[in-house]
Amino acid sequence: MTSLAFVSLLLVTAMVSTTSAQGGLASCCLTISSTQIHRNMLKSYYIQSQPSCHLHAVVFTTLRARRICSDPKGIWTQTSMAFIDGKNWHLQRITTHQRHH
Repeated sequence: MTSLAFVSLLLVTAMVSTTSAQGGLASCCLTISSTQIHRNMLKSYYIQSQPSCHLHAVVFTTLRARRICSDPKGIWTQTSMAFIDGKNWHLQRITTHQRHH
């Protein structure tokens, strides 16, 4: 009986480790936030989608490493994504230009 409990515990531990390594539910947005901060405070974003997470959201990361879960259809979300894309494109272009000279 003890070995069965040990094997069960080992299997549960392995499943939790695998889920965490793949992003897991702990990193999923569970609700959409109405928070709108100044775009200069945003560092990056990614799109959270199914099947790993049940809520479709855009997740912004701030310069202070905080996460904001936003509605993908919202105006602030769309303009903030475009702002970050433009900022990153400009930075990438500068870096590429510096390498060639």
